[in-house]
Amino acid sequence: MTRLLAALAILGLVLLVTWALWQRTNAAEARADLAEQQLAESLQREAQNRVVINALWDNARRQANQRRALAQQQASLARTASNRLTTIEELHRENETLRAWATAPLPDAISRMRQRPAVTGADAYHQSVRDAEPLHAPRQ
Repeated sequence: MTRLLAALAILGLVLLVTWALWQRTNAAEARADLAEQQLAESLQREAQNRVVINALWDNARRQANQRRALAQQQASLARTASNRLTTIEELHRENETLRAWATAPLPDAISRMRQRPAVTGADAYHQSVRDAEPLHAPRQ
């Protein structure tokens, strides 16, 4: 009978150890599954971040190219304006009729137009059109 009790005790102990190891294995597998899931999510976020970063770099390159193009265009326009101003000054010095026309005072209607404040946007334009003094047609 003692042998039977000892055998039952050993069997119970073996079952207990086996159950504990089985529980430990299940917990380890659950942690491994969770770690794999987190790794997959992390890799997916990293891929998305790479796409966003590449798009931002492309946008930055495109804007830099646009800035360079605009700077070149601005320099070209400045040269053109300078050349035109030089031409106008030369013509002004050379042509007596042009010089007399350029020094003559502007007509009153034109002077009034120049006295209006600068229009700086759609709302300001609407306000200036609504409140402006109308220009009258010339009398015959």
